[in-house]
Amino acid sequence: MLHSRSAQAGTCRYLTAITMMVLLGLPCPTVGAGDRIFSIPIGDLRLWSEKIIVPIDVVITGNSGVHPKDQDCEMHFGARSEAYKGEPAGLVLEPMNLCVQPFFGKTQYAKVDWTNFGSMLKGKTAHVKGVPRIWPEHLVGNESTSNPHHAVELHPVTFLTRGTVNRDFSSFIFDPPDYEGGLKPETALRVLTKTVVSVSKQDDMAQVSFDSGRIGNFTFLHFTILKNTIEEAEGGHRMDGEVQGEANEIISVRLVTVAGSPVDKAVAKLKNRSGQRFGMDALVLLSLSPEALLKAALESTGGDVKVPNPFQLIVYGEEDTED
Repeated sequence: MLHSRSAQAGTCRYLTAITMMVLLGLPCPTVGAGDRIFSIPIGDLRLWSEKIIVPIDVVITGNSGVHPKDQDCEMHFGARSEAYKGEPAGLVLEPMNLCVQPFFGKTQYAKVDWTNFGSMLKGKTAHVKGVPRIWPEHLVGNESTSNPHHAVELHPVTFLTRGTVNRDFSSFIFDPPDYEGGLKPETALRVLTKTVVSVSKQDDMAQVSFDSGRIGNFTFLHFTILKNTIEEAEGGHRMDGEVQGEANEIISVRLVTVAGSPVDKAVAKLKNRSGQRFGMDALVLLSLSPEALLKAALESTGGDVKVPNPFQLIVYGEEDTED
C-alpha cells in the first residue's frame, strides 16, 4: 500500500492506500512528514535477494531524452507490467551511458540514434533484464510517461528484447569520464547514517517506510570490500562492505556488481588475492537492499520492524582496488 503521512493528526491525502484505509475504517497515519511509504510483493523481494539481474515483460509507456553527463548520462523509460503488483505500480528502466555510447552496430556517437530508439519503443511490449533498484524518490508528485510514480527501477538495464532484436547494455555499465555523481560524498554519508527504514508484513506484501531528510542517486565513495563475503549470484556478485562515516563511524552496506562490467570482473579476481579487506573508490548508485527488506518482512507479525543496515550500493566503477 502507498500513502503519505502527515504531521497533523487525522489528515489524510487521498492516495490509493488511504482510500482503502477509509473504506476499512482504519485511522489515518500521523507520524513524521518525511516518511515515504510504499509496498513490494514479498515474492519479488525473495527473487531479488537470490538474483542480481532479473527478467520482466513490460509495456513501455514513454521515454525521456538522453540526459547529459552531469545529469546521469541515461535515458529513462517508463513502464508497466502485469507481473509487478507493487504500489506504486510504475516501473522505470534506465540503461547507462547513452550520452557517450554509440548506438548498436555504429562507431560514431549520434544522440538522435538513441532518441529514435526510444520513440520506436513507446507503447510496445518488451522483455527486459536488469538490476532491481528500490528507491522511493518518485512515489508522488508530477509524473510523466517516462517517469510514472514508482519505487522500483531496473537500474541499470542490461538487456532489452523486442521481437527478434536483442539489445545488450551490459557493457555500458561503467563510470563515465569526469562524472562523480550528483550527490556529494558527505551528503551521501548523511543519507546512509540518518535514514530510518522499517517494514511491516501485510499479507503477501512488504510495506516499507523510508524516512530520510535527503534522497539522491549517484555518488562517488570510498568503501572496503570484505573478501570472505563475496558471493557469485545470477547476474554478478554480492558482498558485504563498509563505508567510514563521520567520527570514524563504520557504516555496513551490501555491495552489488553487475555481470559484464569491468568492476564485476575485478571483484571476481579479488577472491584469488591475498588479504581479506580491499579498498575501492567507485561510482555507486544508492538503493535499498532486497535482502534486508525481506528479512524484516519475514520477522514482522503485522507491526513495523526496523531494518538494520538497509542499504545496497550498486557499484559502477572504478575497477582499481587496493589492499
